[in-house]
Amino acid sequence: MDNYQLVDNFYLQPTATGIFHAVSEDEKDRQRSFLLQLLQGTETPRVDLENLCKWYEADDEQEALDLLYEAQNFAWVQGFASPRELPSQGTGKALPKLLENLSSVHKALLVDNNGFALARCGLDTETGDTLAALTADIAAVQARHSKRLAKALGIATQGWGAIDAFGSSRIGLWPLFVGRQRLTLVLLGEPRLHHDDFVTLVWLLANRYS
Repeated sequence: MDNYQLVDNFYLQPTATGIFHAVSEDEKDRQRSFLLQLLQGTETPRVDLENLCKWYEADDEQEALDLLYEAQNFAWVQGFASPRELPSQGTGKALPKLLENLSSVHKALLVDNNGFALARCGLDTETGDTLAALTADIAAVQARHSKRLAKALGIATQGWGAIDAFGSSRIGLWPLFVGRQRLTLVLLGEPRLHHDDFVTLVWLLANRYS
């Protein structure tokens, strides 16, 4: 077993890749739980061995360090020399701007499990409501068949899309499991889930729903 040492005075935050891993499925494991715990509060937490063992529910420090090393190898977590803060503006004001940067055509929607649009950008009310209703129906179908798809076809992703003749996504739907909520992120055009605003979006939602 390799021995690792923790670098002092660093503040941890999930990467966009780590965020996607943490919220794209409702079945939690130690890494998903760890990544979501980093989003509790309005400031990125400082990492130390005591906190690391608590976050991972590890029996000893070496086990926690091994798990952190695994998270680093998958590019799920990043460290900063100073803490980062969640935007102070309210969720209702922040969400539309964050959504805008996640779509190549700046058109996006955040929908709850009942088909209600929590936030939207670049879409009129009628279009937004139509997409929200469609999203709720697709989410219900996906929930019924996800385990069968994973078993029969090996398809683990829970995202869905409307694609053109070239296989490019015109509309994409991605579930976000935050706390006990299942939300759906709807993006028109090419998705930009690698954007830092995806991290901030889920961070805001985690503070609201967890």
